[in-house]
Amino acid sequence: MNNLSLAVLPDPFVEAYRRIVFHIPGIAAALLLLLLGMFTARVLRTLIDRILTQAKLDEYTSKVGINEVVSRLGLGKSPVYVFSFLTYWFVLFVFFVSAANAVNLNVVSQLLERFALFLPILIGALLILFGGLLFARFLHEIVRNAAAANNIRGGTVLAHAAYVLVVVFSAMTAMEQLGMKLSFISAAIQILLGSVGLAAAIAFGIGGKDAAGEILRDLLKKKA
Repeated sequence: MNNLSLAVLPDPFVEAYRRIVFHIPGIAAALLLLLLGMFTARVLRTLIDRILTQAKLDEYTSKVGINEVVSRLGLGKSPVYVFSFLTYWFVLFVFFVSAANAVNLNVVSQLLERFALFLPILIGALLILFGGLLFARFLHEIVRNAAAANNIRGGTVLAHAAYVLVVVFSAMTAMEQLGMKLSFISAAIQILLGSVGLAAAIAFGIGGKDAAGEILRDLLKKKA
């Protein structure tokens, strides 16, 4: 459209036309970046999936119960799926930021960049929670098997208690990793655990003399 054609148009239309023409290169670049990002993300996702599948990662993690934990957390059916999923969206996210910069969407770009800075913190919190759940499961099995091997009563209760404690403290650590202030909740939980321990000690000392004696005799017999 030449200058003569623009002269016969109202000023608002002329201004809108000029803005559209001005942003066309940026919009085209953004669309190309998005298409390239989708292609790159799919290629890398497939590559990661094949490499980890050939390395038999799912088989190894299944033996130690990681697959079950991942499934219960709703993260996916296996660690290979989780890594592939995270790779896809991370690559796509990087191209989203570039596309937003191409069309001068500063607000969107700043939000995406802030999320990119927050992403490692979020991943760290998830790893803490994931590791805590895994350790809680491991400790649960250790306590239960040890109690069963030594014929100690209440082994299941102790195993569940150990599991819950590890999960609670892992969740609190993960939330603190996210920047949440949990000093009040932490103090309340410590008071609660102390109260429960004191109550259990009193009950054990006053009302559980016979049970305590039986447990001690069982332990002494096993050692003998």
